Amino acid sequence: MKIRLNWQKRAIIIFSATIFLLSVILTIFAIREVEREKLVREREIEEEQQRVAELIISQVKSILSQAEGRIDRLFRSSQMQFPENEMTEVCRRLAEDDEIIAEIFIVNEKGQMIFPLFKPLFLFPEQGQYIKESSIKIEDNILFKRAESVEFKTKNYPLAIKSYQELMDKTSDSIQRAVLMNCIGRCYLKSGNHLESIKAYQKNLKESPNEACSDGIPLGLIALYQIGSIYWNINRKIEATETFFELFNGLLKSQWPLSKKQFLFYLNKVKDRLKTSVAEIKEIGDGEGLMKKWEELESFEEEQLSRMDRVENLTQKVIPLIETRRSVKSAVSRNFYHLSETIVNEIYLVSYTPLDENSVFGIKIDSEILAKKLLPPILEKLPLGKNWYVQIKDGFGNTVAGEDITYLKDPIPQLTFSRGFEEDFPPWNVNIFKSNPGSAARQFNLRRNIYLLSVAVVVLALLFGGFLAIRSTAKELELAKLKSDFVSTISHEFRTPLTSIRYLAELLQRGRVKGEGKKQKYYETITAESERLSRLIENILDFSKIEAGMKEYKFEEVDLAEWAGDIANRFQEQVAPQEFVINSEISEPMTKATVDREALSRALFNLLDNAAKYSGASRNIYFRAWAERENVFLEVRDEGIGISKEDQKKVFEKFYRSHNVSDSNIKGSGLGLTVVDHIVKAHKGEIHIESEVGKGTKVTIKIPAKQEAS
Repeated sequence: MKIRLNWQKRAIIIFSATIFLLSVILTIFAIREVEREKLVREREIEEEQQRVAELIISQVKSILSQAEGRIDRLFRSSQMQFPENEMTEVCRRLAEDDEIIAEIFIVNEKGQMIFPLFKPLFLFPEQGQYIKESSIKIEDNILFKRAESVEFKTKNYPLAIKSYQELMDKTSDSIQRAVLMNCIGRCYLKSGNHLESIKAYQKNLKESPNEACSDGIPLGLIALYQIGSIYWNINRKIEATETFFELFNGLLKSQWPLSKKQFLFYLNKVKDRLKTSVAEIKEIGDGEGLMKKWEELESFEEEQLSRMDRVENLTQKVIPLIETRRSVKSAVSRNFYHLSETIVNEIYLVSYTPLDENSVFGIKIDSEILAKKLLPPILEKLPLGKNWYVQIKDGFGNTVAGEDITYLKDPIPQLTFSRGFEEDFPPWNVNIFKSNPGSAARQFNLRRNIYLLSVAVVVLALLFGGFLAIRSTAKELELAKLKSDFVSTISHEFRTPLTSIRYLAELLQRGRVKGEGKKQKYYETITAESERLSRLIENILDFSKIEAGMKEYKFEEVDLAEWAGDIANRFQEQVAPQEFVINSEISEPMTKATVDREALSRALFNLLDNAAKYSGASRNIYFRAWAERENVFLEVRDEGIGISKEDQKKVFEKFYRSHNVSDSNIKGSGLGLTVVDHIVKAHKGEIHIESEVGKGTKVTIKIPAKQEAS
């Protein structure tokens, strides 16, 4: 009979669907709210980071504006009426007060570049060299040419000296006298009169140090170089070294107006001389002071050349850019304009303002001071969020200022905000890094997953609960049906032997049975039916005790061979009228075992009875009993209808009967194997079924021989 549970299923499905729908709606609203909170939080973080970047940019801008303001007030109040020496002093004070100022420059109305803080080491190409006509005029003089001919062709140095001296006596021009004195010193040097040569060069050095010859080389520079060389040649090496130091120092302090080519030529020649002389003096142990002075001059040279490179770059690359950006409007404006240019991996930050239509005043910002000294205090005072890191990076990706985050491994900070300075001045970016930048998103995902998991749990719980409810209801209804079938079957089982006993007893009572043999047969039948009825009642009573947990077992030592033979004989007598044959195989001798004789007998009778019921057309039942090691085995086999694989798993359940058996006319209570299973387990044994539909069933009981008697 098919169990119908349509109304229970529909109710559970409707209830589950309603709860599921409500849960989904609530989850959607919750997820949307969490997402809105995530967006709000991300927007707040972005605004906070923007405020931090704006704070850095505004403070850097304030530093630059303050320096520009002081310069503007000073120069515009004076209207640039300072003499050159006073202008230099004013600019020097400005640079000292504002360490951010690296260089100051002025482009005057003549287009000339003025660097008040630094005198260029050499002249720029556009400046050229101004050579006085006097030096050219003397070299064109006929007497001067005759003297040179005597010096260079006839090599009559005394006569050449006399000729140069006569020309000196005839002129009062300082430049011509300086040129002639240089020639006299040269002739003394060629003639081997070193001391007189030194005197001639020293006189020129004292009286005309800045006068130049016709090729533009200052005679004072020539005089110093020659004096040093003469001292070196006459083995007065300390004096030679000191003279070269003086020349080297003069070159580095821009003492003479030289072209770049001339400057580098004499600088390298003097350096080579100094390296040789200092090394030799050190070896003779008389040059510790000179070595120290040489080291100081080398450091000074590096500083001056580096600064000259910056001045050259300003002059040749930055100033032209300023000129192209100037306009009539900017010429009259008092605003400062900004320009940043990268030259050979160095950033040139220039702030300039027009003084009038033709002149410009500007400053070069020291980007290193700005980055290394002025920015760190600003960054230290920033109101940063937790796990925030700020870095200032240049266009090459180098860290200019800020925290070093390279040592951080887990979690690695990620770039979450970047902003450049206004007007790209300086050309840096404010970068803000944050550990766990996706915390808001992860929090949202976590909460969303929790909501989804909650819905999933609720749905699963509802489905599982519905399944259990349906299953429980089905189980109860099926159990009710089984109980109903059990009552019906038991009633039939009781009615059959009772009817037989009553019928035979009435026949005997009324004296209708004639002959002692026939009477004896009726008595035996009544006895067998009584035993059958007794076993059925005992099964029901045992099942009742088992269900109530009150079943008790009394173990005793039993001779299993004798006991098994007795059971087989008794059952043979019972089924003999149905022409069943019990084929017994009992091993001899068998060990004695501790069992509950009555309970184990009932279990074996149930197995034999089942074999008889389900043998079908076969009338053979096979029974075996044997001992193996410390276990006893009882086996009952038939050649009947068999049990399917699916039913084999359920035959020990109470009231259960397989479908093919239920549909047949074979009656049964569904309790026999349940009682057998309980009895075997009480004996700490095992029961095993082997069966194939249409071929029969074999049931084997295995119990230990030794049990604790109770």
